[in-house]
Order: sequence, then structure tokens, then C-alpha cells
Amino acid sequence: MVSVKPAENRARRITQNTFFLGLSELGARLSTWALIAFLGRAWAVSLYGQYAVAINWVAIFAVAGELGLNALTVREVAHRKNKSSFFLRHVLVIRSAFSFLFWGLLIGISFVLHYEPLLCLAMGVMGLRLILDSMEGGYIYLFQAHQEMGPYALVNILCAAIRLIGIILVVSAGAQLIGASSIWVVASAAGFLLMMGLGYRRGWKPGFSEYRPADSWKVLRMAFPLATFGALQTLYYRVDLVILKSLSGNEAVGFYDMATRILLVAISVSQLYSQAIYPVFASLRDKPREFGRLAFKCGKVLFFLGLPITVGGFFLAGPLLVLVAGPQYFPSGPAFAVLSLSILPFFIHNIYVDVLAVKNNARLNFQFVLLLLLNVVLNFLFIPRWQFMGAAWATVISDYVGVFTGFTLAAPYLGGVGKVSWARPLTASLGACAVMGLGVYFSPHLYWLLLGPIVYSIGLYLFKALDRDDWASLKSILRISN
Repeated sequence: MVSVKPAENRARRITQNTFFLGLSELGARLSTWALIAFLGRAWAVSLYGQYAVAINWVAIFAVAGELGLNALTVREVAHRKNKSSFFLRHVLVIRSAFSFLFWGLLIGISFVLHYEPLLCLAMGVMGLRLILDSMEGGYIYLFQAHQEMGPYALVNILCAAIRLIGIILVVSAGAQLIGASSIWVVASAAGFLLMMGLGYRRGWKPGFSEYRPADSWKVLRMAFPLATFGALQTLYYRVDLVILKSLSGNEAVGFYDMATRILLVAISVSQLYSQAIYPVFASLRDKPREFGRLAFKCGKVLFFLGLPITVGGFFLAGPLLVLVAGPQYFPSGPAFAVLSLSILPFFIHNIYVDVLAVKNNARLNFQFVLLLLLNVVLNFLFIPRWQFMGAAWATVISDYVGVFTGFTLAAPYLGGVGKVSWARPLTASLGACAVMGLGVYFSPHLYWLLLGPIVYSIGLYLFKALDRDDWASLKSILRISN
């Protein structure tokens, strides 16, 4: 019997978890595309803009409501599996308590900012999912920590299906914005019940009889640095829509949000990969050489993936927007083309985020304070002149600055890997992408969504982008013996 090396086990596990999450996210994103295609044709741009404002405000409070408990639970339980019930118990108590507070703040903000009565009501209704998601989160964190992404992926797909079918039905029946908001709550309730049932079958019981407030306070203090990072990161990526609503109105928000929704599909692969590798980073935090090598290998993978999506998104922006959202969203095409330039930095930024989340939370918080301030300033400078195009350029500039500062801050924790070479993989991927990009430039049609990956992959092979270790990892992932 041939033994499998630990590194190969890690590569296979990361890939399997990414595969499960990828299938889940593919289903969820296809559902999202179907939903925005429906809403893009069923609603006026201004009404869709109100819906987008509600979703983004709820998303801000949803991430703030995690309070850093996601990263803390995954990090600690991945290191010590016997702490599962302890963290589940305290996550449920802490997050549930804060969810009611954040729901009230969400409603208060809608009135302070003088939003339309319909939008205020929609935010209040959709905000109820904060309470349900807070309880579901405790079980999701354990599945992530135990590197069991399959059940979570299944539930994610089912909830996406509930949102899609439910919103289409209620909007078709005339319920419009409030009906659509209520379906988000129904999907969250279903997700919580399913995750709780799956967790119970694995023996993950909160054991509230052992609850001690002092332990909750201890957990909250440990999570606080991570909470700051989560809130800052979410504000960084969502603040442009909030500012755009105040400076340009619902229609500008509608055009910009439609572009960003499609962008989320493009960047979801990197987010899934980051979720899959974070527990592995946490398990290697006391092994500098293996930690650094993992960061280098994962960074190379994300660079290979992000580069062609950036080029393809830039050249196919217009046709893609019309295909997904309909002709009335053609003005969103230029914004999506600009936002596509941020795909590559977004992909590789996941590496320094995971590294700093494990090694130095203070540096990570500093990074996103800097980026948030930069993004806010650029949005206030650019939006009055160029509306949603200004918001797009603010995002791109901030993302490239973020890559430079982020890896500068993470550099001390990547030095144990020894000398590594970026020259060959960088040159090979640029050459392969140039071949694909020329084809898309001279024939900007949507068949490149299928043809592009094939051309790019052949280019990587011909230009010898993969080294011996890459091929060994690939063979272990595919279970190919030498």
C-alpha cells in the first residue's frame, strides 16, 4: 500500500472542499443570475436600486454580527476538535443577543438617512434574517473547522433555490419589494433548521446546561480583533453603494449593483478557495516553513485563476450585462469592465488576508482601516463627477493599493519558505492570457466563456507554467499514481 504524503493530503482536502463549495457556489450564483435576470426585466432600475440598498445594509450588519466568531471558531476548533460544543454554545448565545441589537440599529439607520418609507419597511423585514443567520452561523463555523464542506454546500444550494423560486412567485403575484424581502427571511429560517439538524447528527450539541457568562465574555474578547477586521472588510466592499445612494439616487445604485452582482460570480472562486485553505493555514501556524510554502503555492493558484477572468470580464462586459440583466442595464457594461480590473487583486488578496488572520490580527485591522478610508475618500471625490463609474474606479484603485500594502504587512510571516521563483509562472500565465485575450479582443462574443478557459489552459501547459511540485499536487488531487 502506497502511503500518501501529508502535503498531498492537504492538497487533496483543500481541492475537495473547494470543489464542494464550488458546486454550492455555482448553484447559488446561477440562482443569483436567474434572479437578477428576472428582476432586471420585472422591475424598474430605481426599484431594483431600493432592493440593492436593503440587501447591502443587511449584509453589512450580518458580517458585523459575526463579531469575529467565525474566524475564531474555525481557527480554534481546527486546532482542537474537542472544543466544538464549547464554541457552538457561546456562538449561539453571543450572536443571538447581538442580532436583536443590530436589527434595531438597521431600522434606525433607515430613518436617520431619510430613506423612502417603502425602503425603511423592506430593511426592517429583511433585517429579520440577521436573527436566524446568527443561529445558523454557529453550525456553519463547525463544518468549516472540521473541513466538512459538503453538508454546508448542500444547504447553501437549497436556500438559494428557496430564494429564487420564492421571489419569482411573490413578485409575479404583485408583492414586489416587501415580498422579496420576506423570502430572504424564509430562506434563512430553512437554512438554520437544516444546519442544526445536520450538526445534531454529528453530536454537535450546545449543552446550555454548562453555559457560563464568564466564558462568553472570554470568547468575545478573543474574537474582538477578528470582529474589527470582518466589519472593516465588509464596510470596505459595501460602502460605495451606501454613498452612491446618498449622492446619486436609486437608479445609479441599480446600475452599479447589477454590475457588482455579476462581478461577485466572477470572484466567488477565490472566496471559496480562501475558505477552504484558512483551516489549513490555522493548523500550520506553528510551522513557519510549511506555512510559507502553502501561502506561495496558493498565491500562485489564485494568480493563475484570476488573470484570465480579469481579461475576459473586461472585454465581455457589455454582452454579459445584456445577457444577464436585459437591455435596460446596458449602461452598466462600462462599470463592469472597470470593476473587472479588480478581479486579479481580489483573487490574490485572499492570501495575505488568511496569513494575517492567523498570524497578526492587528496588522489586518490596520490594512482595512487604511483601505476603508481610501475607498471612502475616493468615492466622495469620484461619484459627484462620474456617478457609478466613479465608484467603480474607486474600488479598482483601492484594491491595487491593498495588494501592495497587504503583502508588505504579511511579508514577515512568509520568509520561512526559502527562495522561490515567480518568474516562470508569472511569465507563462501572462503569455497564456495574452493569447486568450487577443482572441477575445478581436471577437468579443460570449462563446469565449467556454472557449477561453480551454485556450488559457493549453497556453499554461505549452508555456510550462506548472513546476514539478504543482504536477505532483495535481496528480494527488486527481488520485493519479506515479
